[in-house]
Amino acid sequence: MIEARFGLKARPFDKSISSRDLYPWPGLEELDARLDMVKRSRGIMLLTGEPGTGKTVALRRFVDGLNAEHYLPVYLPLATVTVMDAYAQINRALGGGDVHSKSLLYRDIQRGIAELASQGKQPVLVLDEADLLRSVLFDELRILLNFEMDSKDPVLLILAGQPQLLAKLALRVHLPFRQRVAMRYRMPAMDETHTRGYVEHHLRLAGRKQRLFTDEALLQVFVQSGGIPRAIGNLALTAMLNAALRAKDLVELDDVIAASREMA
Repeated sequence: MIEARFGLKARPFDKSISSRDLYPWPGLEELDARLDMVKRSRGIMLLTGEPGTGKTVALRRFVDGLNAEHYLPVYLPLATVTVMDAYAQINRALGGGDVHSKSLLYRDIQRGIAELASQGKQPVLVLDEADLLRSVLFDELRILLNFEMDSKDPVLLILAGQPQLLAKLALRVHLPFRQRVAMRYRMPAMDETHTRGYVEHHLRLAGRKQRLFTDEALLQVFVQSGGIPRAIGNLALTAMLNAALRAKDLVELDDVIAASREMA
């Protein structure tokens, strides 16, 4: 309904958006710069942020931009798996076979990383939902990535998760792992200006050239969403549907207020 009513060629705010079409706002640009820096230095990076701030899609953009000749990206939503499950997933991603011994998995993973290094390739391990990782896995990862008596970092490890990840790592038991973290970044929410820009950017991608939201409606989108990209998109879509059902040509303040009540 909203596509026909507002002259759109596609549904806006689709999560399958191409990584090259992401809205370029300062939070994303700073993350890009930090990822580029840690890509060169390697080691461990922590990426945290509230749900919906765009961590995963930003990492997808980073991975899409890696040169396949020099990098092997591995995305693993490990979450609550056991140590053995984690090792098995990493080993398979690095080209290893099915091994049922922890010591052999450990050996195969380090061998796989060494073989990639000899080919001029750097593994990039992205562990999503890392705030749900079992505590024991942090020590296992630290030991696993200890190469040549801790004299070099052949792997880039990115742990992405909600802010609880930082609270978990603040425990004294995780001090050895925390000391090996080379880069930290917390994804911020958007301010009012970039909330407006985000909405207008996605509408342009969907084929809308003219203004669709009034200024008051866009301000209310920011207030109700808190500048969280996922919340912005969901709220804007619901407000657009409300306006379409009333045969409006513009999305107005009352449409956004009604949408926020529906989503409360």
